[in-house]
Amino acid sequence: MSQDRAGLSVLLTVKDMPASVRFYRDQLGFHMEESWPNEHEPTWCNMVLDGQSVMLCTAPASADGGEPCHEASAEDQARFRMRADDLQRHKRGVGVALYLRVADVDEYRDELRDHGVSPAGEPRTQIYGIRELTVDDPDGFELVFFTPVTLPACQSCGTPLTEAKPGQTYCEYCTNEKGQLRPYEQIFEGTVTGFFMAMHKLPRKEAEKAAREHLRKMPAWSGF
Repeated sequence: MSQDRAGLSVLLTVKDMPASVRFYRDQLGFHMEESWPNEHEPTWCNMVLDGQSVMLCTAPASADGGEPCHEASAEDQARFRMRADDLQRHKRGVGVALYLRVADVDEYRDELRDHGVSPAGEPRTQIYGIRELTVDDPDGFELVFFTPVTLPACQSCGTPLTEAKPGQTYCEYCTNEKGQLRPYEQIFEGTVTGFFMAMHKLPRKEAEKAAREHLRKMPAWSGF
């Protein structure tokens, strides 16, 4: 695999390599950048979308079958055999989700449909600052294609995010110096004193009640 690509690369073990290659290349828009032993009958290949790498590797047919695509040590061979046995006994893909960034997830949804792909629902804007669309690959791996979006308001206190960056979830009042969300107790106290008491002139007891009701409607604190 090329050594000059930045970022995370993942490897998925697939049951039907030709079917997986067709799905990633012809339907999802990936291109095959490297392969072994060749691009026509690969047992391993590197599929790339906008610099993001998803490697595919053929699953051994049994615990005794399958040759690794490099000279392996005795320890590696034992691990390969154990993995082959696990793959025969368990369903692939369950519990694995890969997040892949695209320029515009809504336009990408239209491209997928033109290529016969049926996503799991429509693109949705999430409270963590991305708009995402889920697709299952032939082996059941969950592919989440996403685009960072600008949210209209802080997901903690509701303050308008007038100068927010795409992917920003919270305002400066709700985050610490590292950009992390402050504890509920701090947000609650700031909402009581800074918003309901200072701005709305409510007495402390009424301000606390109003703050609890207000924060309960915020995505970050809906479970409080």
